[in-house]
Amino acid sequence: MIRGAALALAAVLSVPLPAPAQANRSVDEVWSAYQRRWSTTDTYAATFKQRIDVEGIGGEVESGGNFYFAKPDLMRWDYLDGQLQNVVGDGKFVWVYQPDLEQAYKVDYKAAFGSGGLVALLANRAGLTARYRLALVERGDGLVHIRLSPKADVGETLEVAMAADTLDLRSVVINDPAGSVTTVVFDQVRRNVRLDDGLFRFAPPKGTDVITSPPPPPGK
Repeated sequence: MIRGAALALAAVLSVPLPAPAQANRSVDEVWSAYQRRWSTTDTYAATFKQRIDVEGIGGEVESGGNFYFAKPDLMRWDYLDGQLQNVVGDGKFVWVYQPDLEQAYKVDYKAAFGSGGLVALLANRAGLTARYRLALVERGDGLVHIRLSPKADVGETLEVAMAADTLDLRSVVINDPAGSVTTVVFDQVRRNVRLDDGLFRFAPPKGTDVITSPPPPPGK
């Protein structure tokens, strides 16, 4: 679930673009406006719905809950619908805690998320456009869609959907090289609210088995 937890993500940008003007904007102009908005976003909290289409199992894995993010790279996903679990990233480790199994996976942060994808986007790290090609995508749903395709031979492809007037984040879709597709839809967004530091710390409860390897993919 680490990859699903890494989804996500992002914020709401500070210079709204009027909807009629979007058609005349290049992808670089829209992306720059998105980055300006994100640069003024220090914390982000929202509810989320997540769906993972896993190639090979012939079905979907659905879940939902609450998401929290604080710059530069602190995050927390509380899964309340579907399999109960907490995913906490403290910048050094990612913890995936499954209370019903009394186990927690502890994974090195960089090993879990790497240097690209949405973590790089949320952390506002330099060089993102050096790793991805940007393209506007028309979906006919009234939202602004930008696809980020890896310039390397392998890597995940991201598609970010934003509100046409404010460029507020509405959803993120991740296609990974293995063929799985993860969709995260955000709602009840709160931007630049105070988040307790404790949200981004995790201590395994007594009796919890700690496993120092990534959890298996959904459906396994």
